[in-house]
Amino acid sequence: MAKTTIMVVDDEVDFNYMMSYWLKAKGYNVISKSNGVDALEVIKKNNLDMVFLDIAMPLMDGVEVLKQIRKLDKDLPVIMITAYGTQDRMNMCQKFGISGFFAKEDNFDSLLEIIDTVLKLHKGMKK
Repeated sequence: MAKTTIMVVDDEVDFNYMMSYWLKAKGYNVISKSNGVDALEVIKKNNLDMVFLDIAMPLMDGVEVLKQIRKLDKDLPVIMITAYGTQDRMNMCQKFGISGFFAKEDNFDSLLEIIDTVLKLHKGMKK
């Protein structure tokens, strides 16, 4: 069985490293990017299973990256990462079909449940 490939997109170096390291330790293939422009290039060239996408980033914020992802792939599960998600931003993200939110202050262990649920739902939709 092929390994699940997850991309982490966050400009905060320490958080990106910790999250990527944690996901690798759990057995996932991880691609790590620090901005939306690079992330979109990866999405164009790779078959990803899931993307964790920071909302607040320079160059291109997460909402704009999400809009671009949806032009490339309507079904790719995207979970927004936020340290300070305003209700407006969250509502905007939901309009573009996200699979959930992960708050940076949450424990990484809660990610396992999110990943498991989202992948089961996504694989169920592909059948």
